[in-house]
Amino acid sequence: MTSIDFWKLLAGLGMFLYGMFHLEDTMKQLEGRSFKLFLQKHTKKKLSAILSGTFVTAVLQSSSIVNLMVLSFVGAGMLSMRNALSVALGANIGGTFNSWLVALLGFKIDIGSITFPIIGIAGLGLIIFRNKKTLYQIAKFCMGFGLLFLGLDFMKESMDAMIKAFDFAPYLNYPRIVFVLIGFVLTALIQTSAATVVIVLSALYAHILPIETAVAVVLGAELGTTIKIVIGSIGGIAAKKRVAFGNILFNIITSLFGFVFLVPIISLLNNVLGLHDPIFILVAFQTLINIVGVVLFYFFLDGFSRFLEKQFVSDKQSATYFIQNLNSDMLSNSIELMEKEVGLFIYRVIQLNKDVFQIKHEEPADSIYKSYLKDPGFFMS
Repeated sequence: MTSIDFWKLLAGLGMFLYGMFHLEDTMKQLEGRSFKLFLQKHTKKKLSAILSGTFVTAVLQSSSIVNLMVLSFVGAGMLSMRNALSVALGANIGGTFNSWLVALLGFKIDIGSITFPIIGIAGLGLIIFRNKKTLYQIAKFCMGFGLLFLGLDFMKESMDAMIKAFDFAPYLNYPRIVFVLIGFVLTALIQTSAATVVIVLSALYAHILPIETAVAVVLGAELGTTIKIVIGSIGGIAAKKRVAFGNILFNIITSLFGFVFLVPIISLLNNVLGLHDPIFILVAFQTLINIVGVVLFYFFLDGFSRFLEKQFVSDKQSATYFIQNLNSDMLSNSIELMEKEVGLFIYRVIQLNKDVFQIKHEEPADSIYKSYLKDPGFFMS
């Protein structure tokens, strides 16, 4: 492998990540609040919460954004622990949508014939519509989409060069757990499992990795993707840490299930479902273990939630209740949380005055304030 091929691989990865960044940022700018309201409305029951998490993640193209939303909602009391976990479970399934998109389009068509016009038109749009917010964001979305697939094309070409210049056979005899660790470390470093999956798909396409080894790397990526939500929960209240811990346990159990039954699942996909293309086997494997994990956890969500409620008990006192839970990545919640903070402050002032002046007569609003005492989430419904 020449230095040119290495830099081409790195450039492809860089363009893919930059394209992902544009897609995520555009969706947050255009529809961030809409998706927030959608999640709030459709997360009252376990099944609808799972389906909502799957749908929103598939559209936003990032399980990290959805998980950060969930942390923010839990921190503000907008979601119960059980429903927050349900959304996080659905996000794991929705996160495989990007893998299917790449598998269906990235390796079956001439990418250059599509990406070059998209990037060219989007680049002009970024200049022409820089003062028109909606059109500018659409152009940025198209630019991100184009860069994502152009980066994939670069990685494919560099992988083809690697297989001709380097013998990988001696390194493929390592235990599979080594490749799980490689997937974990790589995903933890680049902060997105989507990029790790794309690298593995490119290696499969170039016949560098056998399917069993490729699956092991992706299982490691499933674990590595939890790092971002862990970082998002650091310094937060106990509820945030419980959701992060629950997400970690889910990913550990599903990845362990996939690792133990790796060969039988591949055989099932190959012989029963008739999948013979390694690229589709890999993506189907990733989707299947997440679906199985969701099905298994679905029946134990209530007990699992009660278990998590007992973890990370905090005695820390704070002058604020809502604002302290604001996540810097989800600033669209700031106005809503401020309104709730003001409402709580007004309640406390009224209650203080009633105690000081020994007012016994109850105003009609007192029933609402008493409901808050019993359930802090009452104000947020």
